[in-house]
Amino acid sequence: MNPALSFPPMPAGANESIIKPSLSFKKQVYRCVGAILLFIITYVLMFVGALAIAVVFAYFGITIMESLSSFITLILGGALIGSGLMLLFFVIKFLFKRTRTDYSGMMEITEQDQPQLFEFIRQLTAEAKAPFPKRMFLSADVNAGVFYNSSFWSMFFPVKKNLKIGLGLVNSLNVSEFKAVMAHEFGHFSQRSMKFGSYVYNLNKVIHNMLYDNDRYGRLINSFARMHALFRLFAWINIKIVEGMQQILKGVYVVLNKTYLGLSRQMEFHADAVAAYVSGSNQMVSSLQRTNIGQLCYTGLINYWNTQLGDNKRSANFYPQQLEMLRHFSRKHNLLLDDAGLPVITNGIADLIGGSQLVINDQWSSHPSNDDRTISLERINLITPTVTEPAWLLFKNAEQLQLQLTDSLYASAKLDNDIAAVDLEGFKADFYSAIDKNSFNSIYKGYYDERGINAFDIDEAIINPVAIPSVGIDELLSDTNCSLPRTAETMQQDMATLDTLIDVRKDIKTFDYKGVKYKSTEAQTVRNLIEKERLHILKNTEELDKSLFIYYYKNCKTEVNQQLLAGKYRNLFKYQAEAIKDYDLYNNIMSVFSKVYNSMTAENIHSTVNTVYNHEQQLKPRIQEIIADEETRSHINEDELKAIDKYLKSKWVYYYEPSYDNEAIGIFNAGVGNYISAVAKRNFELKKDLLNFQTSLA
Repeated sequence: MNPALSFPPMPAGANESIIKPSLSFKKQVYRCVGAILLFIITYVLMFVGALAIAVVFAYFGITIMESLSSFITLILGGALIGSGLMLLFFVIKFLFKRTRTDYSGMMEITEQDQPQLFEFIRQLTAEAKAPFPKRMFLSADVNAGVFYNSSFWSMFFPVKKNLKIGLGLVNSLNVSEFKAVMAHEFGHFSQRSMKFGSYVYNLNKVIHNMLYDNDRYGRLINSFARMHALFRLFAWINIKIVEGMQQILKGVYVVLNKTYLGLSRQMEFHADAVAAYVSGSNQMVSSLQRTNIGQLCYTGLINYWNTQLGDNKRSANFYPQQLEMLRHFSRKHNLLLDDAGLPVITNGIADLIGGSQLVINDQWSSHPSNDDRTISLERINLITPTVTEPAWLLFKNAEQLQLQLTDSLYASAKLDNDIAAVDLEGFKADFYSAIDKNSFNSIYKGYYDERGINAFDIDEAIINPVAIPSVGIDELLSDTNCSLPRTAETMQQDMATLDTLIDVRKDIKTFDYKGVKYKSTEAQTVRNLIEKERLHILKNTEELDKSLFIYYYKNCKTEVNQQLLAGKYRNLFKYQAEAIKDYDLYNNIMSVFSKVYNSMTAENIHSTVNTVYNHEQQLKPRIQEIIADEETRSHINEDELKAIDKYLKSKWVYYYEPSYDNEAIGIFNAGVGNYISAVAKRNFELKKDLLNFQTSLA
């Protein structure tokens, strides 16, 4: 290993009892064994039953053909024998299904390619008392994982595991955190219980094959049924027996998978314990936080470049740009950067981005929440010093790897030969230009983002400002105040989650809110509490909007500026009110028009199109008003205006039986889309102009 790079130490005084399976772990193992046995017994009974039916059908079929030698008896006997054989085939057809491990999106590396990384991993596996990976792969994403080539025979013979390392993850961690994440993965390597994963995976393939992978079987039984009416009768009997088997298998599937997912969550806690034992609890906790932010920035960058493909641009190297996104995130949330240029996180990411305080322990989740993992790790409380160098120092020819994995991200995209590959400087120029264009002054700390300013009586606020507390701008724009809209939005999402819990997810028995555990029967009560608190926050937001206007109005040095500020507020309030109606018109027609992308009968299609025409009687006159309005017209370019005019000039026929007119549908989408885009751009620019003017007054 590079002599300039220190191998992160193990925690002093770590006791091996830490990595012994817990009582909860053992209980889940026993439950998983029971679920697997349940499946095996169920399947054996199904197989024996199908075999018995096939034997009985064959016996009677042969007997009938031998004793009554006529054409119809030959048909009857053949139908019996064929039906029995097909039923037997149904329960064993999974044996003939071939599966291959998907290596797409992954690049294998060898020790010759990456000697320092392999040396690091070899030393780590020795500390973790885990076997060295059979093969090692790199991927583009923010992830690391253990996988193996699971087949029917892997249930009976040992299978060596492979290690996958995502470069987006490497980009987000220092060396100590990278060691912690790798130690977590090697915690899985050392778990005998991973064997159950092979069992469950393969048994699930059996169930899936018998429940859903029946196209070939369906064609076979249809061909059988077309031979004769008697064949059709026994095909129907066959189908009814198969449907009965499938109902039983659905129940077994629920038991098998819920049990295994419970074990998977315990396996994650155990792998975390191994990581703490080898690298320190603090490093694993830090890696969880850094990985979350790395994923957030990675996803944001993917979305950014997806929008750029339309302009024939792509990323030249994804990873320096992801780092720039991490640094932008740090600046936005006032986080310090460490020696590797990575954000220093003192609290969880939920605290930074206004995360939910609702936690549901979902039986169908394979991983515990990061909060639960953090609590478990902090309970272990093993601390090690941090090697702050970036994890990239473990990789040879890092830039070449980055370029190769960046290219892999575009492997499935259809790119023009002359597409421009944008480097870091080009990305920064465009990215920050877009941020400046599409965001408000940073003094507001995101307070006005993605919402309208609450309307109030401007004249009353000017005449009676004493109703507003006289405080400074720092207090008005405190972090707590600026987080109010995001908090209200999160509460709205939590209420929607609880609605699902109340109406749909009857399988969830408990949930946590603000650290307090509740029964699912208390979900409505908690929802009411959240709604009450949300309404209080919305009221505070309304008052704060008004207070900010009065603060800036009082700080105007001239009467002209006071009039300008009040006028800008009045103008914005007017267009905000109109926009509500515009969005209603847009959403109403699009909710109907979206149905054309579904399969419908001709009668339903005609009904849908007629409803669209009814909505257009209101929408088209409104669009005429919009493009006649000078304020809105200034936010529509010539191409957009042509698309709107083309849509307005005619009553387009969207459906000529038996097919849709795709050209007319395209004209509708372009015209209506440009109309609502103009409304959104107008309101954004009006609000931005107002807020910039406010800032200039202080």
